[in-house]
Amino acid sequence: MLGELLQQALKAVAYYVALIVIMRLAGKRLAGQTTTFDLIILISLAVVIQGTALQEGWANALVFAVTVFAVHLGLAALCAHSTAIRHLVRGKPSVLVRDGRIVDKALKREAISREELEAGLRKLGYDSPEAVKLAVLEETGHISAVGAADARGPATITAEPAQR
Repeated sequence: MLGELLQQALKAVAYYVALIVIMRLAGKRLAGQTTTFDLIILISLAVVIQGTALQEGWANALVFAVTVFAVHLGLAALCAHSTAIRHLVRGKPSVLVRDGRIVDKALKREAISREELEAGLRKLGYDSPEAVKLAVLEETGHISAVGAADARGPATITAEPAQR
């Protein structure tokens, strides 16, 4: 029985690693800009892999779930303390727009269309890439941006003298 549970734990680790590899191969877009189609594919792959890794019985199911959760917590802790591991697992941020110009190589590498980039920038309140000093596809798959007007530095606020 103990050997079977240990085997189930090892299969759970392999399952988790397989999902991480699939996510990395799919790119950051799948994590942050998931379409319905992307979600269907991800869930289908996870179910198929889980079906081959999960042995029958409640004890095996419990060991599988606890192992996957524990490995996830451990990997999250490692990612928090190691930039190299975080970049290996999650990828590195990619500059998509610099000084109002789209970085076509980055779009191609990240499998993002110009339309998807422009939609992401509109969500952030920018009507065009030209209005953006820097836009980055973050590790999470979300786009962050700094507008050209925002890049001049913090605004200076002059306090009015108090009136009595």
